[in-house]
Amino acid sequence: MKTIMRSWLAISMTVFALISGQAHAQAALGMVLDVQGNGKMEVNGVSSKLQLLAYLQPKMQITLDAGAKASLSLYATRAVYQLTGPATVTVEKDGVVSVQGQKAVVKPMAEKLVRAAETSNVIAGAVRMRQLPPRIVAVSPENSSLLMGSRPVFNWISAEAAEFDISIHDMDEKLIFSEKIRENNWQLPEKVKLEDGATYRWQVSYVSAKDGKTSTAKAEFKLASKAEIATLNDLKPADTAAVEEWVMYAAMLQGKRAFTDARQVWQLIAKQRPDLQKMSETAP
Repeated sequence: MKTIMRSWLAISMTVFALISGQAHAQAALGMVLDVQGNGKMEVNGVSSKLQLLAYLQPKMQITLDAGAKASLSLYATRAVYQLTGPATVTVEKDGVVSVQGQKAVVKPMAEKLVRAAETSNVIAGAVRMRQLPPRIVAVSPENSSLLMGSRPVFNWISAEAAEFDISIHDMDEKLIFSEKIRENNWQLPEKVKLEDGATYRWQVSYVSAKDGKTSTAKAEFKLASKAEIATLNDLKPADTAAVEEWVMYAAMLQGKRAFTDARQVWQLIAKQRPDLQKMSETAP
């Protein structure tokens, strides 16, 4: 049980469950797309640590320690403001105003990617554990996630080794496929064809050898339509794009609930910037 407790805590702190209300997203002026070193952000007298993917609020003041760096995006200007500490700036709708220290270096960002991120419900927060962990947890695809691939890989965590029953149903409860396996991961067979744009429910269960009780976990996922896939692929930065564009793209994918693809992007980012990956995993 200790293993599942540790694993469940890791899941509960992951950045890929980062979703907030539409009102919060609309109030934001932009996002923090890169942080190196220490800094803080203050708004309405409340100060907190500068965090990757944090929303920028009107009149927010950002202070960087000596040698620290940060990149801020502003939706209105379609630009990235690169800061180097020691520096203090104030976030305004139409720009980042220098208060003390070095001024920001301003660089343009792909307009279509900024527009997509601006309308996504992404926030740098994390799911909190509110109760004791269940005996089995559906890890991925996450509930209500959007999948761009036609052959999903399913993963789950269980309190004990067992034979698992996994099944896929459509939203009319029609059984699409089922199988018994002993592993904690499974990929949909090639012969099983899912419909683009359709929503499905997956379920995994097992009978405990300790007390004979059946434990079940379930979640829903949607297969992206051809139009959605084309739109998301069109927003994908070039291989040579700056890390800020990749971070914004990952954030946008999270906002669209395309968590599997967002994870893949974060893996690419981590190869260039391991510090950003660590920050994304520990963001409050």
